[in-house]
Amino acid sequence: MFLVDGPVLLAEALRAGAELDEVYAEPDALDDPSVRAAAAAGVSLHEVAPGGLAKVLDLRSPRGVVAVVRSTRSGLDEVLGRALREGRPVLVLVSLQDPGNVGTLVRVAEATGCAGVVLTTGSVDLHNPKTVRATAGSVFRVPVVEAVGLDDVLAGCRANGLPVVATVGRGGSAPEDARLGGAVAVLVGAEAQGLPDDVVAACDDTVTLPMEGRVESLNAAVAGSAVLFEAARRRRTGDAPATAADRAAIPTGGRSVELGHNDPPMEASR
Repeated sequence: MFLVDGPVLLAEALRAGAELDEVYAEPDALDDPSVRAAAAAGVSLHEVAPGGLAKVLDLRSPRGVVAVVRSTRSGLDEVLGRALREGRPVLVLVSLQDPGNVGTLVRVAEATGCAGVVLTTGSVDLHNPKTVRATAGSVFRVPVVEAVGLDDVLAGCRANGLPVVATVGRGGSAPEDARLGGAVAVLVGAEAQGLPDDVVAACDDTVTLPMEGRVESLNAAVAGSAVLFEAARRRRTGDAPATAADRAAIPTGGRSVELGHNDPPMEASR
């Protein structure tokens, strides 16, 4: 179970067909269309005193409605298989710990057509209320694999013939030159440390965002978003192989891809 905060996310959960267990609403929110829709769907509705939710939720400003939702689980093989079948990227978040960054990247993964997201061991809980809020509803629609060891992720990619691209701060290919088309696993490292050197060395390619001025690095969510949108552009324009058969004809490279992560975490936008 996890908590969904606010009428907007409640409406997203209903539209996505998520399994709702209960809804708690303060008096001012009882007439909200999402609350009425949940009650009409047979979800248990409980009225709470004004200000009551703020006393029990770890959120700066609860929005008068909280729903209890049953989580769905996705498996690593399921997500990697979809990536191969449909020629789409998989976003792998390696020990990301800021809820805003993780929630934003799950949202971007949906916007850019990723097959799914993998959160390795040590990453923030996907169902942290702050993470859920930052996904702006994508948490109900994007397959997310949680608490998987990075070694298992890399082994699964190798076993399935899925190229792995590491985002690094320096020395990687520019996004337009990196192996980002079709089915590929894109690794984004922790906000402060980035990806470990041995992980980067084990990847098939690396990518770095070219930057002007004196900017040293970008927020993890911003950097990861830029790479995913380039992958989406390549898929739209047919600028790279999109199927396993096409990729099999292309020799593997040994380059690495870098993005900066040594910045303050991104605040959740919603």
